[in-house]
Amino acid sequence: MSMKHPHRFLRAGLVAAVLPAALVLASCGGGAEGADQEEGPVTVRVATSVSNSFPFIAIQAMDALGTFDDTDLEVEVIEATTPTIAQVMAGGEADIALASGNTMASSIDLGLDATIAASNLSYWDQKIIARPGFDAVEDLEGANFGVTGAGSPGEYSVVKLAESMGWEDGDYSVTAIGDLSSLTAALTAGQIDAFAWNSQVAFRMEEEGTGVIVGDAADYVGDNVQQAFAVMNDFGDAHPAAVREFFEAYFAEVEALQADPQPFVDVLVDEWSVPESVAERVAEETLPRLSSDGVITDSELAGLKENAEYTLGDGETIDEVAYTLWSELYQ
Repeated sequence: MSMKHPHRFLRAGLVAAVLPAALVLASCGGGAEGADQEEGPVTVRVATSVSNSFPFIAIQAMDALGTFDDTDLEVEVIEATTPTIAQVMAGGEADIALASGNTMASSIDLGLDATIAASNLSYWDQKIIARPGFDAVEDLEGANFGVTGAGSPGEYSVVKLAESMGWEDGDYSVTAIGDLSSLTAALTAGQIDAFAWNSQVAFRMEEEGTGVIVGDAADYVGDNVQQAFAVMNDFGDAHPAAVREFFEAYFAEVEALQADPQPFVDVLVDEWSVPESVAERVAEETLPRLSSDGVITDSELAGLKENAEYTLGDGETIDEVAYTLWSELYQ
């Protein structure tokens, strides 16, 4: 499927970020395969790519929720960003990544010694958020879309939207703005006309009157994996029981939140300063979409492959996404 758009990740730059540290780790050797080697609690360092993001709540608010209270694990959260998370992993600073699926799949293809072990959120939870005055996605022909950077999930949403609408390169433009606060400021100032972000942000902007939701990016992206867990292979080989216990506890917490969303709402409101009406709307509409087992279907895997190839750019292809479900990988 052809995607007509000038913006791409520079493959050489991503290689430079991932491979040197990965090669250093490879030279050091991994842990002993097949059994946990340490006595006592195993420390699991989890790097997340976005702070205070509701799809990551069972990790980022683990103390308030008690996600790992009944385990023998010591879980630590490492703050990273989408552009830096592969470097964080390759540099040995974290053992598990929770980030956009395309970032992890493309980074592994470029040499990151890891395996995608679970979906966190397969549904493409991004809304098309426009400046007040726009009523529908059709009105955005000729618009300037803001994105965090080339190859980002937000840019992919815009490209798939444009492709679905039959727009050519000259029918819209894309400007790399930076982080979320920069995107919202640019939208308010009229420097951009629209951008794509998750429902938590979209619902809040709609309530504040600073933006309007004109479309659901999932309608254009189709089956995919927006957020995924990737496990460094040396850590998984050394601590298979700990990794399995991690995922069992994580998905048990997701199931508990879906059965009783009030703790989810409480964290968003009391700890993350999300308006209660927005938190309740996210709990009703989007929380049920979080994966409760990590399974990635064949159609989602195909969508992830296409997404990761877009991230790599320059016509690069991936033979196969490095995915094995955690319950099968860590026996």
